[in-house]
Amino acid sequence: MSLAGCGESQTVLEVGGSDERHLWAGADGPLGRGFCLTMVRGRRPDVVVRAIGGKNEQRVRWAQVVGPGDGEQDTGRYLLGIAGFGRWTLLMEDGSGGLGMDAAIAGPLSEGTTVVAYRGDATGNGSRRGYRDGRIEVDVTDHTETAITYIEGQTGIQLTGALLARKEYLLVTVPKV
Repeated sequence: MSLAGCGESQTVLEVGGSDERHLWAGADGPLGRGFCLTMVRGRRPDVVVRAIGGKNEQRVRWAQVVGPGDGEQDTGRYLLGIAGFGRWTLLMEDGSGGLGMDAAIAGPLSEGTTVVAYRGDATGNGSRRGYRDGRIEVDVTDHTETAITYIEGQTGIQLTGALLARKEYLLVTVPKV
């Protein structure tokens, strides 16, 4: 099955060097038009997929996660890539996706654990949330670079373009509630 927006990205992902400025999330990067990044502590990707009511569509590479799609804008579902990063599971959506901002999904997902999320737009600004045990603990407006640096501090994972590009992702659809 091939879903809308799952083609190869025409944008080159900067993977050289340390990617200290998170070029993948910058205005000229593959997620420059906006994205939602969500991290879940202590849950494997398959457990997260079940917990959010997702349907595993296919295995994909980074270029398909950040492809020319719109994050399933104006549909009744979220489209995201999910991958394991040690003790954390990453959920990544391009375009207008916002699963991590959806308290009806992210809140229950945080029962017994921690979820941190950021939804940024094309201007480099957005909202950062933290959930613990089913409740929102943090909800602030943040610049993309500041939010990603915060999430890296919480997870202990440096989210470089090189790291993101070498992972394989589960492409998952989740009904919007």
